[in-house]
Amino acid sequence: MQAIILAAGFGSRLAPVTGGKSKALVEIGGRPIILHQLEALADHGVGPVLVIAGHQADDVQQVVGNRAEILLNERFAETNSLHSLWLAREWIKGPFVLLNCDLFFDPRILDRLLEESGNVLAYDSTSSRGREQTKVAIKQRRVVDIGKDVPASSARGESLGMLKFERDGAEAMMRVADELITAGNENAWVIEATRAVCKQVALFGVNVAGDAWAEIDFPYDLDVARREVWPAIHRGRWRRMVMWKRTRWAAVAASAGALLLSGWVASTRVGPASIEWETVPLTGGQAARLERRGDAQQWWHAALGMPMTAQVVGDEAIIELRLVMSHPVVDSLRYVVRVTVDGKPLDWRALTAVADTSAHFGAFSVGDRDRIRIPLSPGEHQLGVTLIDGHADRILVRVRHPERREE
Repeated sequence: MQAIILAAGFGSRLAPVTGGKSKALVEIGGRPIILHQLEALADHGVGPVLVIAGHQADDVQQVVGNRAEILLNERFAETNSLHSLWLAREWIKGPFVLLNCDLFFDPRILDRLLEESGNVLAYDSTSSRGREQTKVAIKQRRVVDIGKDVPASSARGESLGMLKFERDGAEAMMRVADELITAGNENAWVIEATRAVCKQVALFGVNVAGDAWAEIDFPYDLDVARREVWPAIHRGRWRRMVMWKRTRWAAVAASAGALLLSGWVASTRVGPASIEWETVPLTGGQAARLERRGDAQQWWHAALGMPMTAQVVGDEAIIELRLVMSHPVVDSLRYVVRVTVDGKPLDWRALTAVADTSAHFGAFSVGDRDRIRIPLSPGEHQLGVTLIDGHADRILVRVRHPERREE
């Protein structure tokens, strides 16, 4: 299923706190909103994704990278969201998810949208009385009207700005968009086309009340998203993701033999005081120097998705990790690493990085040291570690095993 993110507008109402930055690039939890959206779509198997950009399009392109295609609305200053969607009429090939770039949401909302059959609109029944809110009227689960002018007394809730269109809905949406744009309505909003579409095809509402989300139009919305919505998402998302990834690898891990069945124990202890630990060179990353309280430490540096491996000998090894924090840290950042032994997946581990003010990697701050202790069968093994997800895209790693001594 394809997805479109509408991200061409100015976000002028947020300018007092963003300095005129594109809404898509406003940061929550140390990352631009659009990266949160792209991550949620990718986690749910939705793609390819098209981002329709306008204001600060080059900056949006740089942040998005190869995670999505970019389509430029060159007339973003004189048109509105419907014109942006209309520009994608040749790109859309069938069912698609439609998002506004100012929607910050718990990924569970996307779960619920995708699980519903047919054309679906997400709404929140606990919110429907604000003048600026896009209100939804629903009868027997079907959306019968939508708009800011829907009377609050008739509304069942507020639209989030997240919709899923099946093929019939996609065709109806693009047909209505073409009719409106051809008639000169270039300043129309997507919601005006949605209002017409819900009268032509069945568009069902899914109530996401209770799940965390925010539509970020004003400075107050951004403050709420950072203080309330992000902590709620942050607490729940990582537990679900790690459980999913562990389930995904369960069959592989089970077939790896006795070593893998017994070989994973995490500990914050380096080990007995009597053991001397030797740092092992890694391949796949770059040697790096970490400064901590005036001392230089040898680490290895790698980007997101870049595996690093080390040859270890003995019956256990320690992986030490520090997240490289390229953004100011409010409280903490989360990240996930994958560990392999002899090329076979062992497990996934979600960790929390709290800024270590006594340590620096060049101009960057780093997180406190996380340690993973791995018992091994006696002999030589290849130990691998990869940063696979998180709120930063670089990591420092070093691997240590008991020092070998001559007899």
